[in-house]
Amino acid sequence: MSLLSLLYLDDHGVDLVSDAVRQWCQARHVSIQSIQGQKALNIAVDKVLAGETSPAAIVEAIDSEIHVDLTGK
Repeated sequence: MSLLSLLYLDDHGVDLVSDAVRQWCQARHVSIQSIQGQKALNIAVDKVLAGETSPAAIVEAIDSEIHVDLTGK
């Protein structure tokens, strides 16, 4: 998946993706520019293109595919 897929989203879809990814990254202390942040963005775009409209469901989908150690170990 390429970020060019964002071109297929309307304004609401772009907002949905950016809000969900921003929320996920902030909660997990992950930079959007990191590999994990980019993977989260790709997952969110895929979910929105598939018809998902719930930010919580998008964040949950990202969590199910990317595991971040929040303990700092």
